[in-house]
Amino acid sequence: MTDIQGLVSSLRPEDLTALQERGPDQVLAPEMLDAIDTAAGGPGEGRGYYVVRGSLVPLERRQYFLRDDIVAAVFAPSTVEGAAGADA
Repeated sequence: MTDIQGLVSSLRPEDLTALQERGPDQVLAPEMLDAIDTAAGGPGEGRGYYVVRGSLVPLERRQYFLRDDIVAAVFAPSTVEGAAGADA
């Protein structure tokens, strides 16, 4: 079971801001996958929060995206305002 609010709350402010700046349909860069995994509890723990779109092979060409419900939480108005206020 995923804890969406727990994940969003556990992301470092700079990682949350980076996700928001890159937009809801971004291909997740390796450092974002690492940030999500870390927020979810450690290496590989974030796998339920992002999905592959397209081909699964070859492994090095997989493209990972946030799940739609994660996108909704990351881009919710209160989350965006909170992330913007974190740097102030």
